[in-house]
Amino acid sequence: MDFSFIEVSVFVALACTFLIYFFSSSGGFTSRSIDIQVQGETGIKMNQSTEKFSPSYAFYASILYLIGSVIATFFIYKDYFL
Repeated sequence: MDFSFIEVSVFVALACTFLIYFFSSSGGFTSRSIDIQVQGETGIKMNQSTEKFSPSYAFYASILYLIGSVIATFFIYKDYFL
């Protein structure tokens, strides 16, 4: 497997952006499923938390990296795209 860095940079940027979003948000699917599980085991209704995402500097940096890697990939492979 002979990959250059630029070939995988877009996928790495997407994965990092998704992981940062997933682990820095609250009240999403994972939180609701845990609330439902606790309610089923204890019979006590859990308070539903609203989905909340507060972006951090790491999230903004991963977005900038994603944009930069897409632009760099386009310029390197512009003959292929056009």
